[in-house]
Amino acid sequence: MGILYVVATPIGNLEDITLRAIRILLTVPLVICEDTRRSGQLLKILRDKYGRDELPGRDRTRLISMRDWNEGQSVEKIVQDIMMTDAALISDAGTPLLSDPGFKLVRAAKEAGIQVVPVPGPFAAATAVSAAGLPTNKIFFYGFLPKKWELLPETTNVIYESPQRAKATVALILERYQNAEVVVARELTKIHEKFEKGEDFLKIEEKIKGEVTILAYLPVS
Repeated sequence: MGILYVVATPIGNLEDITLRAIRILLTVPLVICEDTRRSGQLLKILRDKYGRDELPGRDRTRLISMRDWNEGQSVEKIVQDIMMTDAALISDAGTPLLSDPGFKLVRAAKEAGIQVVPVPGPFAAATAVSAAGLPTNKIFFYGFLPKKWELLPETTNVIYESPQRAKATVALILERYQNAEVVVARELTKIHEKFEKGEDFLKIEEKIKGEVTILAYLPVS
């Protein structure tokens, strides 16, 4: 029976990948990912830079695409594959399952008696919280907001948002909670990484690239 490794990958800067993650990704025969092209590029970079321990009878890693919309249909077959060989689960960036696919697979693997091993690393929410300058004693991770939501008081609420909706979401938070402290983190770990107060973020005119992380702290008035 194989092992399922849940492997965190870089959210921007490729140097953030751990030595353990490199070793596992370059040796497991099977990688479950969202976008096979994007993950294939990451594996190629790792092979070129760090080399690879060859696996008997295999000349390349097999990649399987698993996204939110097809995870339920894919799980049974993937679990059968993992019963025969070790595999790594990765997302396009960051830690799998956290606002990314993987929960159904991990649960099914555990129910089948497969050992699931976490390989920790980059996580956009934790990265943003560490440098935002907001209180860290209580943190609530929303991920992408549901239709109905409320900020938790005396808590740093962490929200993921698309570049198209980021300004509207920040504006809504500031309108609904006028005493909230809001920080927007974007381009995390990249050259143009920025941490901006919510009010300043709304004033920028440049095109927003990539998902942003919104942090909102609501003090008790």
